[in-house]
Amino acid sequence: MADLRVKYIGLELKNPIIVGSCALGKSVDGVKRAEEAGASAIVLKSLFEEEIRHDFEATQKALDELHGHPEAYEYARADLASHMGPERYLRLVESASKAVSIPVVASINCTTPETWVPYASQIQASGARALELNIYAQPYDARVSSEEVERSYVEALIAVKKAVDIPVVVKLVPHLTNPMKLAFELSNAGADGLVLFNRFFNPDIDIENMELAGGLTLSEPTEYQNTLRWIGMLYGRSKADLCAATGIHSGETAVKMLLAGAAAMQVTSVLYRQKMDVIGQMVQFVERWMESKGFGAVGDFRGKVSRFHAAKPELLARAQYIKAFVHAE
Repeated sequence: MADLRVKYIGLELKNPIIVGSCALGKSVDGVKRAEEAGASAIVLKSLFEEEIRHDFEATQKALDELHGHPEAYEYARADLASHMGPERYLRLVESASKAVSIPVVASINCTTPETWVPYASQIQASGARALELNIYAQPYDARVSSEEVERSYVEALIAVKKAVDIPVVVKLVPHLTNPMKLAFELSNAGADGLVLFNRFFNPDIDIENMELAGGLTLSEPTEYQNTLRWIGMLYGRSKADLCAATGIHSGETAVKMLLAGAAAMQVTSVLYRQKMDVIGQMVQFVERWMESKGFGAVGDFRGKVSRFHAAKPELLARAQYIKAFVHAE
């Protein structure tokens, strides 16, 4: 029988399939279902910076209405940011970590480190095995350069690494000027893992009411190619472990990501489309494929078709565009 165990960011996982951050990981019951379905780890639904600010502002307003001892009041105000924030999230991290045997990874969706870094150590203390930084640096100022935007990722990582001892993972957006450069900088700054790539909610317009609207946009099975390309380009060149995300809907795609060099992969959209049972199906496909090829362990073939090892590494770069047209014709 093939051995599907992998090592990702220092965690020993029974297989490479991780449930990514989504609503399925917002409750202890959801975390239990993920474990029962065969997932090797789960990333909890992200704690959003706006939630932290909301809790902070609500508690601040309550304090402002009090007329207690001035010294006690000032002490409470100074300590507010580190103690009165996402209590519900911390309870979820603690309860979920105790309820399952698979690693529970916390996630923070953030823009400014000043707001959420104080909570990183509390998340660690609550039992999270790792912390994923779901950074969203969307520039709205034309004067902000791409270098400044990408520097904010590195600065956020450095700030968190100073606050915690658990592995820290950075989830990257797909639209970057130079993903290779940023990946190297994050790796050198201490990132234990990089998730390629994030998927955001996008705005829409309700033409009946003429107002902005939004909703859940699930990935399609064909959307894995960009992730595949960059996993293959970075394998063997980045000190940080690589985790694939977006468009992974089948065991076949899971095998492709491993061949490209992914240490693990996150699935979310496929769980909404096909329910949790698909995890077991993906694991079984990978196992059968390994046995058919004579591979006893994932390490026997991981990265075999990356730029680092591939016979034609140029197919991962610009030449892929030309080759695609030649083959199509």
